Amino acid sequence: MSFLAEYDALPADDPRARAALVVRWLRTDWRGLFTELRSTRPVFPNPVFTMVTRATDVLDVLAQPSLYTVAANVPAMDPAVGPFMLARDETALNWHEKGVMRAVLRIDDLPRLHGIAAETTAAELGGAAGTIDLVGRIARLVPLRVVQRGFGFTAPDTAMLRWSFATQHAMFRNLGADPAVLAAGIAAGQQMQAWLWPFLARHWAAPPDDDTPVARLLRLSRHADLAMPPDRVLSNICGLLVGAIETTAQAIAQATEQILLRPEVREAAITAAGDADPGRFDAIVFEALRFNPITGLQLRVAARDALIGAGTHYATPVAAGTPVAACTASAMFDPGLFPAPEHFDATRPASAYLHFGIGHHECLGKHVGLVIIPEAVRQVMRLPGIRLAEGAAGRIDFAGGPFPEHLGLVWDPPAAAAA
Repeated sequence: MSFLAEYDALPADDPRARAALVVRWLRTDWRGLFTELRSTRPVFPNPVFTMVTRATDVLDVLAQPSLYTVAANVPAMDPAVGPFMLARDETALNWHEKGVMRAVLRIDDLPRLHGIAAETTAAELGGAAGTIDLVGRIARLVPLRVVQRGFGFTAPDTAMLRWSFATQHAMFRNLGADPAVLAAGIAAGQQMQAWLWPFLARHWAAPPDDDTPVARLLRLSRHADLAMPPDRVLSNICGLLVGAIETTAQAIAQATEQILLRPEVREAAITAAGDADPGRFDAIVFEALRFNPITGLQLRVAARDALIGAGTHYATPVAAGTPVAACTASAMFDPGLFPAPEHFDATRPASAYLHFGIGHHECLGKHVGLVIIPEAVRQVMRLPGIRLAEGAAGRIDFAGGPFPEHLGLVWDPPAAAAA
C-alpha cells in the first residue's frame, strides 16, 4: 500500500496514529515517501509538521529566515548552551557571533584539520587486523580529535562524546518531542558548561598562545572592540562540540556504506582514493551521501500566516506557528534539481547538494566537513579488498537511537593482499 493510501485510510480524528505513520515512513522508506509526496501532494500538512518536498519550495522556505524561523530550537538550546545563534534568525546576536566564529574558524586551518583526520584514521586502521567497527573506531573518533586537537576544546573523550550525543539528539533529532530526550540534552549541556568555566578561567588568567579557534576566540573576546562577554564565549565553544561530532560521524559511516553497497562505485572510489587531486574522490563521497544524507529535514516554524507553493496547483496556506519541515533529502531527489536522481553521478555540481543546509543557517563548519569527511572515507577505501562485513554486521545499525552505532568493515590481511 502506498503511503498516502495508508495515511488517508486512518481516521482524521486520530492524529497520534497519523503522526506515528509519518515518522515510521521517514525512518523506513524516506525515498519512497518523498517520491510519492513530490508527485501527488508536494506540500503535506500532517500532525507532526507541514512537509515541503519539491526543491523549489524547499529552497524558498530556507531562503526566508524571518518568515520560516528556527524559534523551535530555543527550548532545547538555550537551557543547554545559553542563548545560541542557531535559535535566532536575523538578529544582532546571530549576525555578531556568526561573524566572530567565522573569523576564528579560518580557511587556512583546513590543511591542519585534514592532517588530523588522515592521521587519526590511518592510526586506527593500522591497529586493526582486517576488521573494524567503523562508527566506534573511526567515524566518531575523527571529529572528536578535530575538536580537541584542531579546535582546542580538550575535555576527556568520554565526556565529550556523551555531551555531543545528548545535545545533538535533543536539539535536532527529537521529532517526537520526547521530554526525556530534552531533559538529557539540557543536562549534558549544563555539564559541559560546568566543565568549561574552570577551563576558560585558566585560559583567561594565562592567555593561550596556540593558534586554535578556541585560543583565538579567547584572545579576541578580551579586545575592547569585540567585547564578547564570558557567557557568550562559553556558549559558542559549546556550539563547536554540539555541531561537530555526531553529524560528521554519521556522514562518514553513511557515505562509506553507500559506496561499498555499489560495486561499480566501490571500484571507482578505490581508484580515485589514490589520486593526488582529491576532487574526484570527494565528489564520490558527497554523491554517496545523497543516497543516505545526514538529515532529511530542516525544521522551521512559520512566524506568520504564509502560502507555500504560491502560483502552483498545490499552493498550501500555513498558519502562524505551524511547524514546517523543509525536506532537503527530498529536494536532492527532485529531477528539477538533480536530473536522473536515481542515477549515481559524481559529476554533479557541488553547489547543488544540501548536506550542510543553505542560506542563513548553513552549517558554520561546512568547510571543515568538506575536508575531514572525505578524508576519513579515503583512508578506508585504500585498504586492500575493503568491503562490508557479511550479513547484518555489514549494514549500519542505529541500535534504536538517532545516530549510527555500528558498521562492520573487513579487508584482506597483508599476506592475502600481496598474494
